[in-house]
Amino acid sequence: MPTIILSAHPARRYERETLTGTQIEYGQKVVPSVCIEARTVPEIAEQARAFGASVFTAAPRVSFLVSVQVARGERKPRGFDVADRAGQFHDADWIHSEVESPVRHVDGPGVRMWGSRFAPFQMDGQEPFWPGAEPDDFTSPADGSVGLYGYLRAINARVQRCTDSWQSLPSLAHEVPLHDRYGARVHPFDVAVELLARRLSPTVTAA
Repeated sequence: MPTIILSAHPARRYERETLTGTQIEYGQKVVPSVCIEARTVPEIAEQARAFGASVFTAAPRVSFLVSVQVARGERKPRGFDVADRAGQFHDADWIHSEVESPVRHVDGPGVRMWGSRFAPFQMDGQEPFWPGAEPDDFTSPADGSVGLYGYLRAINARVQRCTDSWQSLPSLAHEVPLHDRYGARVHPFDVAVELLARRLSPTVTAA
C-alpha cells in the first residue's frame, strides 16, 4: 500500500485586477508532516481533509496549503495526478484569499477578504472577524462557516452605526437569505441598508 506524505505549508492567495495567484512557503511547515497509507484516491482525499481539519484546529488563524505527496520510490495510486490537479485532496480549503486593492464602497471601506468556511471575512483597514471561544448570536446562523460569521458581524456593525444603537442583526432579519448575499459578494453596507429599509421581524436565518 503506497505511503502518502501530508504536509501543511503557510500560504496565501491574492486577487489583483487582472491576476490571481498563490504564494506558498514550501520551506516552512505549520505542523510536522504525517505519513499515511492509502490505496485509492478517495482514501487519500478523506485523510488529507482530516489532516487539514486537524491543522486548522491546532492553528485556527493560519492560512495554509495541504501538500499531498507519494513517498519516493512508491507507485502513485491510479488517478492520483488527475485528482491532485482537480483539487480533490482539499489542499486549498484552508488558504485565505486576499483582494490586494479592494474597491472602496461609496460609504466606506471595501472588502479585503471574503473568506470561506475556514477563512475569515475582513473589511479593508480592519482586523478580520473571527468566531470567539463561546457561541454568540451569529454562531448558529453562520453554520460553521468562518467567513459567513464575519460577514454577519460586519452587517451587524453597520446596522448599529446607522441606527446609533446597540440594535442587533437578529432583531431586524427574518428568513432573509443572507448566505445568498454572502455568496454573491454583496457588500455588508448594502445588506444593512436593505434590512433597515424592510424593518423585518426577529430572528435571522442564514444557514
